[in-house]
Amino acid sequence: MRPLRLSSSTYFSRRRIQFAQCYHQTPRHLSAMSSENPTADHPASPGDDHGKHPRKLIFAPGDIQVSTPNDQTTPPHKPDTATPANVSRLVAEALRSETSTPNSVTENQIVSHPARAHQFVTNPPLTVSQMHPTNPLHQFHTWFRDPRLSASSAPETCTLATASLPSGRVSARVVYLKELDERGWVVYSNWGSRKGKGAQVFGTQADGDSVLGAMPEPCADDDEMPQGNKWAALTFSWGTTERQVRIEGLIEPLSREESELYWRTRERGSQIGGWASWQSKVLWSAEPDSLIERRRKSLAQDVFPQAIPGDVDETDIDDGRALLEKRVHEMEERFANTEQIPLPPFWGGVRLVPESVEFWQGRRSRLHDRFRYVRVHDPQSDSYKWRIERLSP
Repeated sequence: MRPLRLSSSTYFSRRRIQFAQCYHQTPRHLSAMSSENPTADHPASPGDDHGKHPRKLIFAPGDIQVSTPNDQTTPPHKPDTATPANVSRLVAEALRSETSTPNSVTENQIVSHPARAHQFVTNPPLTVSQMHPTNPLHQFHTWFRDPRLSASSAPETCTLATASLPSGRVSARVVYLKELDERGWVVYSNWGSRKGKGAQVFGTQADGDSVLGAMPEPCADDDEMPQGNKWAALTFSWGTTERQVRIEGLIEPLSREESELYWRTRERGSQIGGWASWQSKVLWSAEPDSLIERRRKSLAQDVFPQAIPGDVDETDIDDGRALLEKRVHEMEERFANTEQIPLPPFWGGVRLVPESVEFWQGRRSRLHDRFRYVRVHDPQSDSYKWRIERLSP
């Protein structure tokens, strides 16, 4: 169990904010889960206080630190021993890194060790009896609390993928899970750039402005909501437990009140950085081949890994970092006399409301176990339930 990464009802009962009722007025959102029985699923009734205050299963992991006995320090990496299998693997890796086009001799050396590939042997077989019978969010919660995932391994690290329309061009970036509640997975970021994920998710501005002036409200009408591609995917990969979780669904913005709650957990330097950064804006560029003569001469080109020289401040060239630091200094002066730095209008949280959630666990010979939850509409209750499928590896 890893209670430090989970919200406690005592702590958050004072800090939860009343979420907009519109989240529960449409079947697009998940039904609430009973606080008395966390494994039971039921729709939130209008008078149900739990429907107004959805229970957070995870809140700000990595930001709020509490020592627990289950937080174990990651054991130091043990160097490969000189066994024949490891030696052959190292030889193969060296050949791959040093030879772009192997000749017949090196090819034979590489393919002569077919057992060098990593085999997944950590876990017993994954069967449907081990999966939560009705709700993938609880199943994710169970895997996330696995004591083998220490705090130092940052299990909240994940990859968010979005796509531009109409081109369909996909981009992905590493982000951090900050909340898991009864409706989905929450991440926070700067969404202001028209060149980055903000434009993909929320669309470009009708007035041609280069930045998103303010985060859309979650209950905005379709005419008011910027038009972008709300479909996104989130992937968690945990090498320690040889598991992955893949979530696909629709992105919805959090209310400003919800974003402010997390914003207040960030340290002051990160808040300044949130204001200072024009995320994804080009600060500097160099034309092809223009750096050959301009780059610093004191850097040893043939040494690996390359060391940063002691006189880098005198010998290096301006590459745009000074512009960012100037912006940071301006924000520090702007908020010098402000005790609580306000939330930027273009910065906030989004929730990925799942349509499907896949749980992947490695098995020997690449015969992995894969179970997927797919949300299906229940016409009798006008809500959603989850169908469970086993997928071929």
